[in-house]
Amino acid sequence: MSKLVSVFIIGLFVLVGCQPEDVIWQKGNLHTHSFWSDGDDFPEAIASWYRENGYDFLAISDHNTMADSERWLKIPVGHPREATFEAYLASFGADWVEYRIEQDTIHVRLKTFEEYASRTGQKGEFLLIHAEEVTDRFGSRPIHINATNIMEYVQPRGGGSVVGVMQNNLDAIFEQKARLGAVVMPHINHPNFGWGIQAEELALVDGEQFFEVYNGHPSVNNLGDSLRMGMEKMWDVVNTLRIRDGREMMFGIATDDAHHYQEQAMNKANVGRGWVMVKSNELNPEALIGQMEAGAFYASSGVSLRDVTFEADQLTIEVQEEEGVLYTIEYFGTLAEHDPAPTAVLHPETGEQIGWRYSDAVGRLLQTTSGTTATYTLTGDELYVRARVTSSKPTGNPNYEGEPESAWVQPVQPAY
Repeated sequence: MSKLVSVFIIGLFVLVGCQPEDVIWQKGNLHTHSFWSDGDDFPEAIASWYRENGYDFLAISDHNTMADSERWLKIPVGHPREATFEAYLASFGADWVEYRIEQDTIHVRLKTFEEYASRTGQKGEFLLIHAEEVTDRFGSRPIHINATNIMEYVQPRGGGSVVGVMQNNLDAIFEQKARLGAVVMPHINHPNFGWGIQAEELALVDGEQFFEVYNGHPSVNNLGDSLRMGMEKMWDVVNTLRIRDGREMMFGIATDDAHHYQEQAMNKANVGRGWVMVKSNELNPEALIGQMEAGAFYASSGVSLRDVTFEADQLTIEVQEEEGVLYTIEYFGTLAEHDPAPTAVLHPETGEQIGWRYSDAVGRLLQTTSGTTATYTLTGDELYVRARVTSSKPTGNPNYEGEPESAWVQPVQPAY
């Protein structure tokens, strides 16, 4: 695993429990699926892939389940999943795998979280974190929220609006967090999946710090379309609105949202497309979540950063260079003086309003640097500044044609 010593300071945030010379990057994925819901492999096999491919932590976040009950998977003999079962049996052995064959059907007991975490986790080396994808909707609009390091099952709460559904589910997570004294991290999943959540709605939720600025699933519309904004523009709109309203900024995470482990293809939700890199010298949920809440992490689809610092209103980024690869470091932000008025976006066929369009002044490009190191000095005129690093190297298994490896640095605000 690659763990790079570095220092990370954001404004007045202190990296809890870390001395500068000790800080390391921890690589993890917070959104993953298995046979416990709509994934197509056993959780032990999935966890083993991440452990063997340089990840330090993983949350398998199946839909509306804690993976803590007795559940048997039925596989008809001759079904393609039989090969998956055979690979599972070969990897983990008959002493571990519980199964029986009855009437041409293989019955396999799915291991609970406690079981598969004890088998595949390695103390100090690879951490499994308990998680649930709280899966809800408002009408036809899907609304999914991951709860990481959850202690008890969260039943989807519903609500009278998109904001209401998000807030009700977040409040249920926060209630558990307060009642149990647990460190729990919710994050809003793939807002553009099914066009479920608009920027103005995301800007209104209370208590939430995180959303997926990048999700590796091919159906989540990271780039938006001709009528709807992509995730990076949404990030800018959300933070512009939240700062204007006196709310805290949202940080952007990357996940692969893996479902499909048997076939690698652009139209499959494969492993390894997106992750977070967290600065922490401890590998436990409390330390990792604490650092993420402090903004001490970046999101990536392939680019590695050597260092990110924010001191004296200077946001400096150093890229971990790969030979033969070129890098572009871009800083984006919204100035305090900007045109705040959006224009309505109407569906071209029905005339129905389906969203809002904001000017380029919201999330404008502030600076571009070609190379592996860049610094942007905040002037005090910015509401916030964030950064993106794009490489000339395409991703190995893209979720859209021509996708480059990238990294996203969390937004910072000038000292006032």
